[in-house]
Amino acid sequence: MNKFYVLKRILYTLFIFAVVVTLCFLIPRLGVEDPCSRYYPAQGNMTDEQFEYIKELTRQQYGLDGSVWSQFIRYIGELFSGNLGTSYQSGNPKVLDLIADRLPWTLTLSITNLLISLVIGVIIGTYCASKRGRWQDKTLLNASTITTAVPAFFIALLLSFYFGFQWEIFPAYTDQNLVSSFGWNWESISAVAYNAALPVISMVIGGIISYAQSTRDSVIAVSNENFIITARAKGVSNSAVLYKHTLRNALLPIVTNVGMSISGLIGGSVVIEQIFNWNGIGTLFLEANNTNDYPLMMGIMIFTSAFALVANLVTDLCYSLLDPRVSLGGRR
Repeated sequence: MNKFYVLKRILYTLFIFAVVVTLCFLIPRLGVEDPCSRYYPAQGNMTDEQFEYIKELTRQQYGLDGSVWSQFIRYIGELFSGNLGTSYQSGNPKVLDLIADRLPWTLTLSITNLLISLVIGVIIGTYCASKRGRWQDKTLLNASTITTAVPAFFIALLLSFYFGFQWEIFPAYTDQNLVSSFGWNWESISAVAYNAALPVISMVIGGIISYAQSTRDSVIAVSNENFIITARAKGVSNSAVLYKHTLRNALLPIVTNVGMSISGLIGGSVVIEQIFNWNGIGTLFLEANNTNDYPLMMGIMIFTSAFALVANLVTDLCYSLLDPRVSLGGRR
């Protein structure tokens, strides 16, 4: 692997992260004279001096005292120490603690969706590529067109209506006691799987078709290469040519798709979580937005951005390992 290429990708990732941190800090403050104003108590019988003192204490509590520049410097220092700030929620919990509580629930949906979509999608895509031009291949192409036009949240609403409300096969809304009552036992795990069924199905429908379409196109492109033609001429069986030679060399686009999916593991299911009332990172972000909880919104955005940037960086490095022709500037 080209060391200069690795260094460039790391520096580029750090630069993008610095831009994200700066924007996350400035955007909540744009057009707002005092972000803490909604948390001031009623003045009542307090004098103006006493009320100003109370307001200053409130600003200090939430790190909104001083100039914007001094707030930014203090915020960067807190980030380097691993502190994403203090939420405005009752009890003033740490933002990182709130994210840590909700993160496993988001990953439950996202990782399940990724694994099911990847495995089934690659199998279906490879099979349809071997049946190019037949009804199996045409069915996949038509399904790809439909899932591209129909958003995942519409599929989620349909599943919720029919499987949740009409037929009552799965719960339309997540049990609110699921998080607080969870324990590492079979009863709790089966309850999570039961409640996660509709959200996961809503996500995997499009995911399977997407991976299948990508795999199908990649396999067909590789199948015309000279080494595949040579393998067939030597009498290698069709299954061996398909899975041992063709699919192995068609993995690069699939790796790219997996990397993009991993980068969206945390923030990619906000709408699905909201539809099914699933207590994940997406629901937490919407709660913060509805209550103008600036530190929590900033913390979630920075956390999800950092996760996505690291995932993209690892994907780029893996891509360069799989294809040594990848070099600086994209030249081959």
